[in-house]
Amino acid sequence: MRPRLDLIVREVQGETVILDRSTDQLHTLNATASFIWSQLDGRKTVQDVALVVSRMFGVDVGVAERDVSTLIDSFRDQQLLQEEDPDNGTGEPVPTK
Repeated sequence: MRPRLDLIVREVQGETVILDRSTDQLHTLNATASFIWSQLDGRKTVQDVALVVSRMFGVDVGVAERDVSTLIDSFRDQQLLQEEDPDNGTGEPVPTK
């Protein structure tokens, strides 16, 4: 999973602002959510991101995994992510439906 390539993303005073022009929605992420967003590179799993969050913020890895998973689910619900499609044979990301 990684952010959709067509989103406009900017850093503003320590927060991430995401404009989804396809829906005219503006999303603002606080510093912690911005850090998690920055970790979504298409290669890391939820567990990988949770481990980094746990180390960075000094929280229990189980708590970090739950919170990261919840946030990623929210990103998915808002259709801000694209997933790797294992069946397309190219390894290219495809938008989440």
